[in-house]
Amino acid sequence: MAEKIDVEEIFKNATSDPTVFSTMDIQKLLESIENVKNDYLENKTMDSVTKEMRDAIHELKYPFEIEKIIVDRLMGYRLVEEVNELHMGKYIRWIRRPKYKHDINELTNGAIVTSVKFTDSGVIVGCKNGGNRFLQIKFDDCVIFQKMTTEEQLILMAYERLDIIEKY
Repeated sequence: MAEKIDVEEIFKNATSDPTVFSTMDIQKLLESIENVKNDYLENKTMDSVTKEMRDAIHELKYPFEIEKIIVDRLMGYRLVEEVNELHMGKYIRWIRRPKYKHDINELTNGAIVTSVKFTDSGVIVGCKNGGNRFLQIKFDDCVIFQKMTTEEQLILMAYERLDIIEKY
């Protein structure tokens, strides 16, 4: 029988002591978490996820100071580039893509994904915000960031550790 792994405990230990991964079978850890569809994280690290997020924000042409504030606010989130990477019941934040050259749109407070609809006008993401209001955003009109679970963050940390091991 497969050994039950307490992901929360491992994550807590790994964030407080990075050497925890050196005493752990990383392949076994990744296999135990793979029952959830996490292929969008394959071979990515926290650094690569942060870089993707930073690059997406940079493309929106914010001043450097604002860009840095947004990146700081989105720590623990990942960029959602494709609809299939969007997970129901998870928290998202987004920035509307500017319609005009000088538009600067703000990072939203966010909402929980409740539905994804494919329509003639594009993909519509249904959400419920903190005030229990339902709203819809058009996927193609926004840069979307989804809050990562503890398991997702642990997977990224494990891939980072594997990357370090493979370099030596």
